[in-house]
Amino acid sequence: MLSRIMKKKHILLLFLGLFLITSCSKSGDKRNIDSSVIENMTEIKFEKTELDFKYVEAGEVVQGSFVFTNEGKYPLVIYEVNTTCGCTIADYPKGEIAPGEQGTISVKYDSQGSSGMRISKEVIVNANTTPAKTRLRIVADVR
Repeated sequence: MLSRIMKKKHILLLFLGLFLITSCSKSGDKRNIDSSVIENMTEIKFEKTELDFKYVEAGEVVQGSFVFTNEGKYPLVIYEVNTTCGCTIADYPKGEIAPGEQGTISVKYDSQGSSGMRISKEVIVNANTTPAKTRLRIVADVR
């Protein structure tokens, strides 16, 4: 009898754990990855992987972009783009990019509170590529 109760508790805990894992996912643009995406990995090539804003006045908001090309045989899907700081915002194409087509990841950096610093921030692109993560960088000297 006690064994049956323990099994039920374990099953309940398993379902509760699965519920928590799925409910704690990042909100917003949610996309499911099906097996065809995993089987159809592609290649992304950036024209440049670093944006140097040179000298920026403290409090200034600067923007730039990273241009890329899908150099693979399959459609490119960017799942998300993360930044290493709340001072940096990135916007990226939400649909598929066909083989041979170009796309742009736009970034904005707000230098408020960075006076006298040399900044280096990462923009991390997660896509159906090998490797799955591509790291881009923005740098500036904030006066």
